[in-house]
Amino acid sequence: MGRFRKFLAGLGIGKATDEETGLGDAESGTMPSTGLSKGGSTAAPPEEIEPHFDPTPDLPQPFGYKVNWFAVRASSPEVVLEALGLHAKAPANWASGMAAAYRWSASDDAAKWVFASPVTDGWVLLVGTSLPYPINTEDGDHCGIGRAFDVIFERLKSRFEEVQFFGSYRVVGFVAWARAVRGASERVFGYGDGGVYANIGRQSPEEATLGFPRLDGLSVSDATDRIFELAGAESARQDALVASGVPPRESIVQARQGKASAIPGEEHVAALARLWSVDPTQLGDPARAHDPGIGLVARIPKDLMRVPT
Repeated sequence: MGRFRKFLAGLGIGKATDEETGLGDAESGTMPSTGLSKGGSTAAPPEEIEPHFDPTPDLPQPFGYKVNWFAVRASSPEVVLEALGLHAKAPANWASGMAAAYRWSASDDAAKWVFASPVTDGWVLLVGTSLPYPINTEDGDHCGIGRAFDVIFERLKSRFEEVQFFGSYRVVGFVAWARAVRGASERVFGYGDGGVYANIGRQSPEEATLGFPRLDGLSVSDATDRIFELAGAESARQDALVASGVPPRESIVQARQGKASAIPGEEHVAALARLWSVDPTQLGDPARAHDPGIGLVARIPKDLMRVPT
């Protein structure tokens, strides 16, 4: 099973069978299911258990890794779901809503959930592992995932003053971010599995502040080449520093010359989210003044995960 297919399976998109992974149910100590009963007949698939949604208000739950989310400057979670044509299944607090948003299934038929948070520091955070991400490469858009992202982004940015997107999945080095203000896309970037997925718009001032590589005007292939050119130069500087006696850990800092690593990682996503809107990895900080609240959960339909050709 290729790295990218594992990545899609990790996002709850596409299928990863036990036969493909060769893992079976390793954690439970059982062999992969064949779908056959002892008598040889095809067994009915187990009925899906719907998540439990708790409407008891609670404090924000930190998140931000191995997940995608939109930050929408909106007055309520209701209006965000309405803009996407999603029907709210139930009110849910942070704990139960985030559990549903992170819920994973390899089956395309299993329900995929999104959690629309209560307004937090002026933003509604729409979270889900199955939310699509920006991609537009010479090889396509990952079977319609890029087009599904465009549909969601367009619906939100045509309705709200500011809309942002963030995502990361460290298994394949996936990161992405996007921002639209007053209906206009200002920046869209995505990277994963060793290549740039999308590179639209000029680098934002906040990206520059964080020392991200400047890739303005480059195609996805040229942007990929530029990132690896910078990474190669960074590695050569580090090797030279280590050879001169600089401790390895310190050599990394010096080799980057005050900039971020040329190859973006999940820490870049959190840092940019902090400057653009809300860093969700810090939502559990007791020093931050947040009131208990509840959001909404909704099923995300297949056509908002992947637009068929």
